[in-house]
Amino acid sequence: VMSQPDDVVAVQLLAVLNDADAPEGDQLDAAMDLEDHSGAWFEQEIFKILRREQFESVLAQLCAAALAGIWAREGRIDRDFFPELHGQALREVLAVLGDRAPHLHDGSPT
Repeated sequence: VMSQPDDVVAVQLLAVLNDADAPEGDQLDAAMDLEDHSGAWFEQEIFKILRREQFESVLAQLCAAALAGIWAREGRIDRDFFPELHGQALREVLAVLGDRAPHLHDGSPT
């Protein structure tokens, strides 16, 4: 069980993204701010959102771009989750990594 994170802003962003009643604009804004935060628990929550969105929605694309931004900043990718990525979310991740951290992924499955 992961402990409650110390990053209050990250928790608030995820709360907006997981609130079915939150306005879409608020959710999209929150997704764009995800990249500024990190942590294993945080990435797991992003994975859940991507799965829920079936990797295709605009929200999924923004979450995937933020996730790739985190990976680029930290110099690693999650090799367990990476194979799950597909569709628009995968294209978004590959574009961000290709631009900011091409050494992390050469385009071939691992």
